[in-house]
Amino acid sequence: MADRERLLLDLFTEIAVVEHLVRNFLDPIEPLGMSAAQFGALNYFIRNNREEERKGILAWIFQVEEAEMDGHLRALETRGYVARRPDGDDEIIVLTDAGRDAHRGAIAAMAPEVEPLMSEFRDEELEQTVAVLQEVRRIFDNLPER
Repeated sequence: MADRERLLLDLFTEIAVVEHLVRNFLDPIEPLGMSAAQFGALNYFIRNNREEERKGILAWIFQVEEAEMDGHLRALETRGYVARRPDGDDEIIVLTDAGRDAHRGAIAAMAPEVEPLMSEFRDEELEQTVAVLQEVRRIFDNLPER
């Protein structure tokens, strides 16, 4: 295997392992009882400063079937974190104030757990790492559908 191919394989391996470790860390986020996928949906709204989004778009963004996305949204709706509004063949999912509060609570609950990890890195290192991962994501987002 060529050095560049090996480097790319190492990158994908590390991303996959870190993703697995993060999911195990986040699932469930106590004391809120949210799965990592449910937190991810709330985080999408907050991170993108969105008040609402179509359910079909959320399924596409998270690359899951609409039925799976519906299950995550149903759990969030039951807790009052999102509301639904019919929109033709789709639904509009609306982030509620309770959803914003739940997101803040989840971040606060995680803070003591992630502090040992955060203390291992300088802010500049984290910023560089985030920039590289965002570029990897951007490239994947723009690859043709298979």
